[in-house]
Amino acid sequence: MTYVLLFIVIQLVNIPLMVLGWFICLSPALAKASWLWWNDEDGAGPSVKWWDQYIWLGWRNSVANYKHVPGVSKVGRPAYRKTWGPKPGGFYFQAGWEPNGYPVLSGGRNVNPW
Repeated sequence: MTYVLLFIVIQLVNIPLMVLGWFICLSPALAKASWLWWNDEDGAGPSVKWWDQYIWLGWRNSVANYKHVPGVSKVGRPAYRKTWGPKPGGFYFQAGWEPNGYPVLSGGRNVNPW
């Protein structure tokens, strides 16, 4: 139960930061200068087009560097994953921490065969 509460608190802190990031990330240069909204692993994404970079930083990987704030990520915390529908394909939902320790909350079309 402790991890569930921790995950909820982390997401509640993330929500207003994400909304603020929708505006900060309108300028990839400003997002990079505002470290929390940048993505240290992938930068502004694989595309050089401004709109693609905005979608990558502001919507797809919003507040990406938040995972580097002490206490947010930790290897060994549990994750919940549910899949349904035909395999391969179908849909998935996941919440918790990935094996690398980064928090994850996502869902959608399952492209993995499992």
